Amino acid sequence: MTSPRPTSARAGRQLPVIMIVGMQNSVHVSRWVSAVRGGWARIVVVPVDLESLEAGLAPWSHVSKREDLDALAPGVVGVVAPAMLDGSARHRTWDADTPAVERMPSPLHMPWHPGMTMPGELVAAIRTFHPDILHTLEVQRAGYLALAAKRRLGANMPPWLLSNWGSDLYLYERLPEHRPVLVEVMRNLDGYLAECRRDVSLAISLGLVGRAFEPLPASGGVDFGRMTSLSDVAPPSRRTTLLVKGYHGWAGRGLHILSALHLVAPAVRHLRIRILFATPPVRQMAEALAAQDGLDIEILPYAADHAEALRRIGEARVVVGMGISDGISTTLLEAMTLGAFPIQGTTSCACEWVRNGIDGILVSPHDVRGLADAIARAATDDSLVDAAASRNRRVVEERWCAARNGARAVAYYREMLASATPAWEGA
Repeated sequence: MTSPRPTSARAGRQLPVIMIVGMQNSVHVSRWVSAVRGGWARIVVVPVDLESLEAGLAPWSHVSKREDLDALAPGVVGVVAPAMLDGSARHRTWDADTPAVERMPSPLHMPWHPGMTMPGELVAAIRTFHPDILHTLEVQRAGYLALAAKRRLGANMPPWLLSNWGSDLYLYERLPEHRPVLVEVMRNLDGYLAECRRDVSLAISLGLVGRAFEPLPASGGVDFGRMTSLSDVAPPSRRTTLLVKGYHGWAGRGLHILSALHLVAPAVRHLRIRILFATPPVRQMAEALAAQDGLDIEILPYAADHAEALRRIGEARVVVGMGISDGISTTLLEAMTLGAFPIQGTTSCACEWVRNGIDGILVSPHDVRGLADAIARAATDDSLVDAAASRNRRVVEERWCAARNGARAVAYYREMLASATPAWEGA
């Protein structure tokens, strides 16, 4: 909300401070920070919980006071020191002492718990570091936390930019306990950054007050100079792996993918079916399909090394991900990067990146027969998957480039800085 704020000169501060609140163990957060870090501003990250930091955030240093932040070398990110986020006494009395006004509905996949950063801790970080922009990456964890801080700070809240990921709006705005919170969030923003145009329309319908910037992928982008080129991997038609995202739960529909594979078992029997992130019901069904249909199905272990995750995608002819809600799946972008033919749900934003039936196939997550037909086509049509590979690579090199998108993100920050009142005093 563009309400007046107390002002003061930015005495002695030559660089603006951008405070990023987000899941510090997420590759999306580390990629975003990597894309915008540099000598133009000081970046300070406020973790949303006590989990470890994603390796890609390096170089970083803990900060607990303004002097720590001002002493950072160019490009080094400040991370709010754990001492500012962890109070064992607060944890012991967390449930009893959390004011009702600070209670937010939990994300579907992660109930609130005492290890999560509390609004008072974010308020303390804001008062300590006096950010010129508060940027929350994701809504239900980071955005709701910032909203609770806004309720405390009022006009002393720094300009607030919100990025939404995946299902943050598309699914959650349909849930009665979340919709009023999303409306309140949208009415208090100074800037909004979606990853697809679909969500811009949703934000406006929820009452968005702040500036809606041109969408950017939530992860910012990647350095294609360091990514495997298509010439270094086999063409899709010569690959023998079909990669399946095995999530089945609050959004994922991995069981639907396995049901589709059962319907077209003869068409995929020549492929090695490998399942990522398999939930227990998916594991059980995969075992049944292997026995009943004679399919070569295996559950892959979690790849803690992201390079290993990319290697798997680079070996795949087809990558299938299906859910009732998604944004721009990073797996989709990585598949497009490495030549794997993507099959995605119509409930994602994939339609803004691929042409259905040409660069990928989009299917309703509820249409198992249609999904089966899509899998059979991608498994047998060599010309389809080979032609899509080069086109998809060109698209992601243009639209998912870290340098290009980082420059756009910095331009968005600069625009917000230019339109904001001078550095605020804080409460």
